[in-house]
Amino acid sequence: MPYKPPPHPASRFLRDPRLPWLEIRRVRAGNAFNHGMHSHDCHSFGAIVSGHSEYRNGRHCTDVSRGDTVIINAEDRHACNSVSTSPWSYDMIYLDSHWLAQRCPAAAGDTGLDVPMFSATTSRNPRLHQALMALADALDSSAVTRLERESHAEALAGILRETLHPHQPADVPPERLARVMEFMAAERQRDIGLEELCRIADCGATSLIAAFPRHYGVTPHAALVDLRIRQARQRLRHGEAIAEVALDCGFSDQAHLQRTFKRLLATRPAHYQGRRLRP
Repeated sequence: MPYKPPPHPASRFLRDPRLPWLEIRRVRAGNAFNHGMHSHDCHSFGAIVSGHSEYRNGRHCTDVSRGDTVIINAEDRHACNSVSTSPWSYDMIYLDSHWLAQRCPAAAGDTGLDVPMFSATTSRNPRLHQALMALADALDSSAVTRLERESHAEALAGILRETLHPHQPADVPPERLARVMEFMAAERQRDIGLEELCRIADCGATSLIAAFPRHYGVTPHAALVDLRIRQARQRLRHGEAIAEVALDCGFSDQAHLQRTFKRLLATRPAHYQGRRLRP
């Protein structure tokens, strides 16, 4: 049988400036895109189009394939990477959590938080999967009007409200760790030292480093890097210069940001801003 080379990977970020609460990434044949554990400050829903992947969300790990939907609450640390040779393709929809809370009030109100928290991390509901792909198609076509795009988004929110159940986080981090996370979020651009974090947590270094993975799934350093990447992503989306974003977000230079961005998000800052992906 003649050798058939794998298809070139395709990745695009879709946005409509009139809908700032929505962003979509369409990936086709993205087997080479490897994500590190990372988080977002918004909700994410991924419709698996083809292939087979290992999906990690916090301590949970499962296999997902065509027809599955992955469900990621804001702040959830996660990664999804191909484990097969068949083309790994998906549509990932990012929705502003406060926009979603207005449409799923029970999922927010029942948790005592101001954003929804869903109990499921995956779904096989065909309506949900189809609604995600329909919204991606709508944003991907220049012939689709703003009203049509907004209607698809509202339809998706309605299905989320009907099919997903809210939950209360079972493992709330201790207050001392929450103080450290709040401090790192506020001071993420600085070169923060471990001794400083220990003073804020009022505990020793060994205790702090051991407690962080139990509650957040990562070390304090990894959590800080994740916070920096989240801030960089927000600023890059608004078209700011990559070199300026790198320095303002705590990276040593543009190359440092590029390496870290690719390691966690499986793409480069320039591609995220809309430039063509180079195979």
